[in-house]
Amino acid sequence: MSGTSAHSPAELRRTAGGSLIDWVDRNLAFVFNVPTVVFLVALVAVPVCLVVLTSFTDWQLVMKPEYDFVGIENYLSMWGDGRWLNAIWHTFYYAFATVVGQLVIGLATALLFNRSFAGKAFYRSVWMMPMIAMSTAVSLVWILFFDASYGVLNHFLQMVGIEPIEWTTSPEWAMPSLILVGIWHHTPFMTLILLAGLQSLPQDPFEAARIDGASRWQVLVHVTLPLMRGHIMVALILRSIFAVKEFDTILAITQGGPLYATETMNMNIYFNAFDYGYMGAASAKGVVFFGMILAIQLVLVGLRRRQWSY
Repeated sequence: MSGTSAHSPAELRRTAGGSLIDWVDRNLAFVFNVPTVVFLVALVAVPVCLVVLTSFTDWQLVMKPEYDFVGIENYLSMWGDGRWLNAIWHTFYYAFATVVGQLVIGLATALLFNRSFAGKAFYRSVWMMPMIAMSTAVSLVWILFFDASYGVLNHFLQMVGIEPIEWTTSPEWAMPSLILVGIWHHTPFMTLILLAGLQSLPQDPFEAARIDGASRWQVLVHVTLPLMRGHIMVALILRSIFAVKEFDTILAITQGGPLYATETMNMNIYFNAFDYGYMGAASAKGVVFFGMILAIQLVLVGLRRRQWSY
């Protein structure tokens, strides 16, 4: 017999297991990130790459299932589409109006809930309820409110002697109606962020302002808002993202009408892809839409990181 003995299968398994554990210990950062990387690649990177590739084709689901490469034709032709240009305007009009309304009302309610008064916990809970409601359920309720013949809003207008308004069937009133829904539905989220910011502010600047005889308005403008800058920018970034890509509420209430008066970019993309089957054109518009959202967020993030002086 030789001087060395052969290892048993059990010893070999223990050795292999120990080597694997040692390797995992040395590469914990890599191992823990593998599931996240796989998830992002499978559910984000691959679909995005497919959309970008499709945007360079003339793929049409019904008329031309065997697509051809057309280069940047889809990217050039969309700027001659008046309906798409109107959708861009509708998107940013809706997003700007809703976010500004949410910021103003959210800041006012945050300042209110930051004070002490009887029943504050109850009123704050009631105020936050729209935030947890499903968009589809909210839309169905507001459809009843907006009904031209039996809606609650027109009923109150008639009580004060005002003619009924065709809230969602008139091109002039359809977008303001959606803006009203957006402000009502998402202002509590803005209130929550700003209230958390108010409650985390240091008290020394406020005490110094009161000692100097500053009024409440001066304290708000020169102390509260500068200290709240970071929280306000976070709220604007988050709400602007969701406002620009608002879809389900608009689809449920107006379906982009009347006469495309409330059609936004993502709705135009949806109709092109799934109603008309123009997958190539819809993909190109989707890439442009993503680029616009990214540009807006980069600007907002840059403003948040900017060093301000007061």
